[in-house]
Amino acid sequence: MQTRVAAFSSDHGLPQERFYNLLCLAFGANRVEFADAESFLPPTRTPSCPYEYRTLVRAFSAHIDQKMAKRVLNTNWLPDPESRPVPQK
Repeated sequence: MQTRVAAFSSDHGLPQERFYNLLCLAFGANRVEFADAESFLPPTRTPSCPYEYRTLVRAFSAHIDQKMAKRVLNTNWLPDPESRPVPQK
């Protein structure tokens, strides 16, 4: 049976791919803090994790407006619902 190319053309990876990519980034960022992640990653993947993390950091630094990022991170997007009255019907 032939698989269509469209089956692999999504802009979102499979959940399993995202899981391993996230583990690899965490492990690459801090091998001590995320030492447990190594047991989930294939041994062929772990050597590249520090490189993958450094690549992410470089891309983030080069392409993200740091001033705007600070404003976004400092914004209270979900204010405490107790702080203002809820409209009643």
